[in-house]
Amino acid sequence: MWWLYLPLRFEEFAVVLIIQESPDGFRTLNDCTRVWADGRVEQLGWPQVRMDYLSGTRRPRTAVLECVGADGQPIRLEVAALLEAPLHVGGGYGGDPDWTHGMWKGPGFAERVRYDMSAPEVAGREMFGVVDHVGHALLHEGVGADAVAHEGWGLFEHGALGRHDPSGFSDWFDLAP
Repeated sequence: MWWLYLPLRFEEFAVVLIIQESPDGFRTLNDCTRVWADGRVEQLGWPQVRMDYLSGTRRPRTAVLECVGADGQPIRLEVAALLEAPLHVGGGYGGDPDWTHGMWKGPGFAERVRYDMSAPEVAGREMFGVVDHVGHALLHEGVGADAVAHEGWGLFEHGALGRHDPSGFSDWFDLAP
């Protein structure tokens, strides 16, 4: 599964994008919507995504999305991934060997756990789940003298689990060149 979720807030609007693709790149989920402060909702079509991964990892550095506004004009969204938090390392998401949502550990159970993300036995788990990042975004729309750029912030959630042909990952262990 290849997953991208970007809820982003800009001064005048928010953009919420969610994409899921199968190993061959077939898009099984696609929604990209701009919600204006006055309540208007605008679909931004079928975004074309280019993901730049940090070499030797499956960690995204940036994503560039080419969208189309309701008026037919191009919209380019550039998002940088900052400050990562792997949800499946201690957070109970799928594949977490330490805890799973709903796991019973007895009455009154409470626990606090710290993870050293640089430890090889922990760092090696990162590519097997979805990772949340702080996302810094620039949205460009219009052309020529009418071009406008908007700055925003939000969540950059991504996972490339197993094979994903468009990313060049042929199996669970391939990494970006």
